[in-house]
Amino acid sequence: MKKKSIRDKLLKNFSLFSLIPVIIFCIVMLIYIASNVQGKRKDSVCSDLEHQATQLDKVLLQAYQIGQTVAEDEMVNQELAGSFKSERQRYESEIRLNSQLLGISRYFDENIKVYIVGENGGVYKNSPYSLEEKEYEREAWYEQIKESGEPSWFELHSKSYFVKTEEKEFISLGIPVSEEKTGRILGCVMVEIGVFDILHTAETQEEQGNLYLFYPDTNIKIIDGQVELYDNDRVTLIQKDGIAGHEQVEAEQPEILETAKFLTYWKKDFQEKGFGQVARFVTAYQQLNANDWILAYSMPKVEYYRLLISVLIVSVLVTVILILIAYSVSCRVSGSITRPILSLKEDVEKVQEGNFEIVVSCESEDEIGELAQQFNEMVTEIRNLMDRIQTEHERQRHYELLLLQAQINPHFLYNTLDSLMWLIRMENHADAEKMLEALTRFFKTGLNKGREIVSVKQEISNVESYLTIQLMRYKKKLSFSIAMDEEIRDFKVPKLILQPLVENAVYHGLKGKEQGGSIAVDCRKRDGVIVLCVSDDGLGMDEEQRKQIQKQLSEGIVEESESYGLTNVNERLKFFFGDSCTMSVESAQNEGTKVWIEIREEEVYVQNRDS
Repeated sequence: MKKKSIRDKLLKNFSLFSLIPVIIFCIVMLIYIASNVQGKRKDSVCSDLEHQATQLDKVLLQAYQIGQTVAEDEMVNQELAGSFKSERQRYESEIRLNSQLLGISRYFDENIKVYIVGENGGVYKNSPYSLEEKEYEREAWYEQIKESGEPSWFELHSKSYFVKTEEKEFISLGIPVSEEKTGRILGCVMVEIGVFDILHTAETQEEQGNLYLFYPDTNIKIIDGQVELYDNDRVTLIQKDGIAGHEQVEAEQPEILETAKFLTYWKKDFQEKGFGQVARFVTAYQQLNANDWILAYSMPKVEYYRLLISVLIVSVLVTVILILIAYSVSCRVSGSITRPILSLKEDVEKVQEGNFEIVVSCESEDEIGELAQQFNEMVTEIRNLMDRIQTEHERQRHYELLLLQAQINPHFLYNTLDSLMWLIRMENHADAEKMLEALTRFFKTGLNKGREIVSVKQEISNVESYLTIQLMRYKKKLSFSIAMDEEIRDFKVPKLILQPLVENAVYHGLKGKEQGGSIAVDCRKRDGVIVLCVSDDGLGMDEEQRKQIQKQLSEGIVEESESYGLTNVNERLKFFFGDSCTMSVESAQNEGTKVWIEIREEEVYVQNRDS
């Protein structure tokens, strides 16, 4: 039977459900919305801002005209040039000029209020509100007008400079009044324009938008192409909640900085109006003809593209629905393909975790079925190979232990029997009996009924028997001490891990030392780690030799026969405990040697082994 290709099945099923029509539909919809709806949105914002700017310009130009008219009025100049000998004269002067101001301003916008401050102390107005009692000629704005000698526009402020009113937005224009013949400053005309109703319209004061007045000559400076705001780093933000008033916003706010940077391009290109996007904001601006100020409206892009985002969400939902339908149909069609693959994947993961008893069952006749059959054959071969390796490893470990015992027993047994013979000849029966008893315990523990696992207590007993025999042979040159924590006495370890270390201490550490020395065996538990230590105060070794032995232990290399016992112990510990066990050597010339065995107690699986 001809094999069925998985690739052909996938191509046949998934080619029916292409995403290209969905993508084209979404792109066309987004382009349509962007070019039509957003175009109308832009036109609406720009148109409203332009209307505001036009209205504001109209009022500001009227303010300039009325200010110039008043400043050049003959009666105004006469009154300001005179002086007051009495309060009655001051009062009569106020009546005359107030009436004159009312007559001049009747032809202009009612939101424009005119005030006159004279050097002679006179203050005049066309406003029905009462003047605040203060020395106006000492105000900062008055000093600024006198110093400039020219008409000066003052930034948006929330209170009138002259009368007590509700907090609304005011723009002020100051014009100096000077004597025609001498040029002497007689005072100034201050025109205050209430712009609250002009600036607070529905479109540009919506929830997410902010309206700004920028004063480029005062607030924006360009240095090396970078925009910096100065004059206390402030620009004027008109509140959008509709109440009277305004607030000064710190220029560190990103929206203000980005809007200011956008307006920098207006200064470079000398355009009267514009619309653009900077970072996260959309900004429309319009230059005022009256004083070159900029009226700007800025809103977050998220708000500006709100409708587009809504359409995008709907498009995404439609796309998701189509994908879900395609996925549902594909699942039914491709189930017969994916099911064997998933089953094989799970079996492979189990084998990866160490379970080699897995047998994959697959009745498919395509490539998956063939792969499953080959996988079963591979797992069987690996299992057989691992069994052979395990058997060989166990056999090698057993032979190594026998070899170690064979190295220990002949010389040690010969020397011990020789010592026994001399004790008997000397009729020292008590010491002979003691040595024979220690020898019996030593071999009994070493044999351990053929078992390779003993407790720490049994290993200590074996070492104690060995040292007892050696003590009787080297009475004047050897002493020893053994310490063991009771809580680790039953901890299981491979047998003959301490005796080779003690033997090295005797023959390589103390035997060659004329005055002899001592051996200490210490078995403790510290912070969840079993620590077995054999130390002596014998000849020791130099640092180069210590490093060489430590390298042999780390790499499992035997370069000298003298270190075979250490390497053998280390290899058997690694076999039983793996990486949870470490062996290290500390030594100094003529100071002694310490051999440390550290076993992390959490590796408890070893405790149950008894092979």
